[in-house]
Amino acid sequence: MSLKIMYFLDDGQGFGGAANTLLQQAVLMKGAGHKVWLCISNERSEEIGEEYFHICEKSDMEMIRLPFQISSHPEDIDVLSIISNYPVVRDGIREYAPDLLHSIQMNPVVELASRELSIPHIMNIYQIQEQFFSISYTDLFARYHICDSWYYADIWKKMIHTDSVCIRTIASRSSNRRKRDGDHERVRYCCVGGMFTRKNQLEVMKAFEMAVREGVKGELYFYGYDRGSYADSCKEYVKEKNLEEFIKIEGFCSGMEEEYEKADVLLCGSTCESYPNVISEALAHGLVVISTPVAGVPEVIRDGYNGYLCEGYSKISIYEKIMEFDRERKSGKVDEILRNAENTYQTVHSPKSVGSELMKYYRHVLEENRKIPLVTVEEIREKFFDLVNRYAKNKDSFAHPDMVRLKLWYIYHIKEILERQISKGGKKVYIWGAGRLAGTMIAVMKSFFPLIKVQGFLDRDKQGSRLFELPVYAPGEIVQKQDSLILVGLTNGQEEVLELLRRHSRVYNQDFFVLTPRIW
Repeated sequence: MSLKIMYFLDDGQGFGGAANTLLQQAVLMKGAGHKVWLCISNERSEEIGEEYFHICEKSDMEMIRLPFQISSHPEDIDVLSIISNYPVVRDGIREYAPDLLHSIQMNPVVELASRELSIPHIMNIYQIQEQFFSISYTDLFARYHICDSWYYADIWKKMIHTDSVCIRTIASRSSNRRKRDGDHERVRYCCVGGMFTRKNQLEVMKAFEMAVREGVKGELYFYGYDRGSYADSCKEYVKEKNLEEFIKIEGFCSGMEEEYEKADVLLCGSTCESYPNVISEALAHGLVVISTPVAGVPEVIRDGYNGYLCEGYSKISIYEKIMEFDRERKSGKVDEILRNAENTYQTVHSPKSVGSELMKYYRHVLEENRKIPLVTVEEIREKFFDLVNRYAKNKDSFAHPDMVRLKLWYIYHIKEILERQISKGGKKVYIWGAGRLAGTMIAVMKSFFPLIKVQGFLDRDKQGSRLFELPVYAPGEIVQKQDSLILVGLTNGQEEVLELLRRHSRVYNQDFFVLTPRIW
């Protein structure tokens, strides 16, 4: 069965793991003889990243430019983009007459077109928090869904009744892959990924430091984006502890193939992830995997069989597995683990295995092609008419208009809840964040919630001062008050703020709302 498939990515400027996964799936289908088009958005820019050009040229894939926006959060959908771009996207799809549409993340304008044209639409999307669906959103979500872990596939299925399947990431191996064994003096460890709190590199560093103090011989190399406050704290730790001899922070690396070939062990410390793509890459290159048990990792890595699975996410848990590996490389057991890991790669991550699973799901989708309720762009335009007009009228008052634009969808769906909490629940409204976004938050309230009175700001660094003629309170002073309703208006430190609110038993989309872009 020969298929015609349109793959929808983002605007071509960013190239992360999710984009790479969809591109590799497109390459597989092209190589299997199917007709493939790669659609890249030109809404924000006509430029395309080098990675896209390289892959398209190498695989002889045709590239199409259409205007659309994607979202990795069900809260941040661009309503204006849907309304303005729908006719162009629909007509573009109709012109090519594909059998299937396959998108990265959530692509609501493609989903609307798929329903009107009766062409099945699949989304690749991974992490999700159940709290995102604590309110009922307008139904613009694809029903067919590919995830890289069963852990999150089941959550999506539970929350919006998707037809979900787990298909692992593809990892191609180097033609000059070196043979590895555990019988050499010094071991080269690597930790791959941007330095962010959820990647947990600081705990990995501490674990490795403990192992070195216990006599483990080797070096640990970090690769990935290394800017920001968390990255700074990691660098400072290495400096303070005089660990430069053992821990090397290399920053972003465009040639990871070569670095994998130098390494012996992958250390993955992630605390929040669906299935780290670096694990598939490590297996492809014959590295020993030591990983935390995040989400879908235990579905693939079995402790002591094809890798090492930590009990938790702390430095102690990671340290214990480093020490276990060190003992077993000396005893020779690691050679058996490497053989099992090779079998895991062949059956789970190889192009042949993934291609077979992908084609199996495509056939299933085409055979079922379930009927999904039609939602028209006219209905969306009518539903959001008032908000869109208010946005256009007040746009100049927003210091960050693009950010506000992406929150119109969320504002529409929380407006009634928020107003009910105030009028019937007697709640008092506070904005958490007295920094660069404070002015935009005040403008948002005046534009979209003109009858709601803001009592003040929360900010532990500016407490006791005044901002926009409103008092600034210490967060702890207000959070514990049950009559407070909090609007989170910051991005830096958002994760810590949300965790504190949860610790105080505050309920999302009931006691607090996030009016800025969500940060994972």
